[in-house]
Amino acid sequence: LAWGSWIVISYLVAMAAVQPLGGSLGDRYGRQRLFLLGLTVFALATIVAALAWRIEVLIVARTLQAIAGAAAIPNGTALVRGLIPSARQGRAFGTIGAGIAIAAALGPPLGGILTDTLGWRWIFAANLLIIVPAVTLGLRLPADKGARAGRFDILGSILLTMALVSLALSLTIWRLDGVPLIMAPVFAAVAMASGIGLRRQSRRVERPVLNLGLFRRKAFLPATLTILLGNLTMYTMLLSLPIFLTTRQGWSSSQIGLLLAAMSAQMVVFSPAGGWLSDRYGRRMPAVIGTLLMAVGVVPYMFIASSWSWPIYLVTLTVVGIGIGLSAAPVQTAAIESAPQAETGQAAGLFSTMRYLGSISGAGIMAAILTGSIPAVSEFRLLYVVLFLAACGSILTARRLPAPRSTRTVPVVSPVEQQGSARS
Repeated sequence: LAWGSWIVISYLVAMAAVQPLGGSLGDRYGRQRLFLLGLTVFALATIVAALAWRIEVLIVARTLQAIAGAAAIPNGTALVRGLIPSARQGRAFGTIGAGIAIAAALGPPLGGILTDTLGWRWIFAANLLIIVPAVTLGLRLPADKGARAGRFDILGSILLTMALVSLALSLTIWRLDGVPLIMAPVFAAVAMASGIGLRRQSRRVERPVLNLGLFRRKAFLPATLTILLGNLTMYTMLLSLPIFLTTRQGWSSSQIGLLLAAMSAQMVVFSPAGGWLSDRYGRRMPAVIGTLLMAVGVVPYMFIASSWSWPIYLVTLTVVGIGIGLSAAPVQTAAIESAPQAETGQAAGLFSTMRYLGSISGAGIMAAILTGSIPAVSEFRLLYVVLFLAACGSILTARRLPAPRSTRTVPVVSPVEQQGSARS
């Protein structure tokens, strides 16, 4: 069980740690190039995972998958910003959010069917049906050269990786059997020391691997805090509710899967709506409404009871799903467009890292509160009080996003628009 948990933890830790570095490399050497490289390495690592003959090999393959994904995801986001006109970027990210929600809804049941019928190896082999067309489409994207001036910040990249990996491990490693509890503060100290070193390094070099000045931009800090707190709330609910429904109410896995799909379904519908609203009325309004609905949906869970019937879960999860859908696109768009064009990949990677740190933190909080094989109802209630406070925090940070006029003060001109102006 301890080794098996690393199949999940290694992926989360590597994905959280490497995304800012992947985005920074894309800014420097070309975003399309890093996007395609990430997808290709992901495909190769997927084949190794499907053929893994030992659990250690599977864990290494999963880690390589995460590193490859960390190269592809932020550069894909940066390509969206560069290719889509600024007035339509909210809708573009909303459409992407809907696709992510569809994947989140379909992935678990498809994975269960493949595992039951063909075996667990086929959950990896099936990924190739998506990755190969993605690479083919990626080859059709316009190539970008990236900013090549100056030396690459090797020391900064090492410190960045050490800081984020240590931070993620400090939040997760203490949950593993056989690992001394003292390892959590040890990794936290390493993360703090690496972070201090990274800050000093970023001041010494002309082009640091991570521009900490992004956090001083008006929209970037509140946007990243909003996604961290929002993902902490959502991810922890997805982890804890199946435990409660299984141990306290005897629900089957299929029943729980259908229930959680209700939340994903709302995200499919309302992510594009949130993007459209953000393009029309600014990023703040739909972000605040979405985080407020998420908090409202969590309120009843502070009084959760074994006597609850399924309509209560359905209604509350629907409200949470609507809130997440409305807020996701405007928050991401606000973060990405706040960065200079040359640092878009880096900003996208750092934003995604904050999302993963929210998930990792939520899992750590849940493990600290829920004890035993059958946690007490009072422990679940305490957990949902914490999640409600996190959701309230996301409302406050969403309110710090720029007003509508500020979001459109400096429009981002896409290459398509530039070509049109040149022809005119």
